[in-house]
Amino acid sequence: MGYAEKLQQLCALRGLDQSALAVKVGLSKSSMSRILSGVQEPKLRLAYDLAKALGVTLDYLVDDSPEVDPNVQLVMVTEDELTILKIVRRLSSNVSIDRLLAVPTSGHASPPMSAPPESSEGDGDRPT
Repeated sequence: MGYAEKLQQLCALRGLDQSALAVKVGLSKSSMSRILSGVQEPKLRLAYDLAKALGVTLDYLVDDSPEVDPNVQLVMVTEDELTILKIVRRLSSNVSIDRLLAVPTSGHASPPMSAPPESSEGDGDRPT
């Protein structure tokens, strides 16, 4: 499946028409029509903006991978979020949530989470 077909299918899945997608990425309706029909290929920056507007990666959009599965939700994440997700998957959801909430598990008590020290208004350390 090419990028034009993927764009059309993603628009349908997201409930976006050609005009709405054009507005999201700052294009005219006629330019969007040429891209969606496959007559015109988008430049790299525009392809990135289209992928972002449709909630997929640029790799997914330009790769000749299979059709979009309507039951799969694609979400863009940062590197930090991806690292956290990998940790959660390694530990399991329940253990990860318990650790985040500082709930003791398996007889091992986690140290209580303390709040950062509050600064007083007249501490004299601040420049005036």
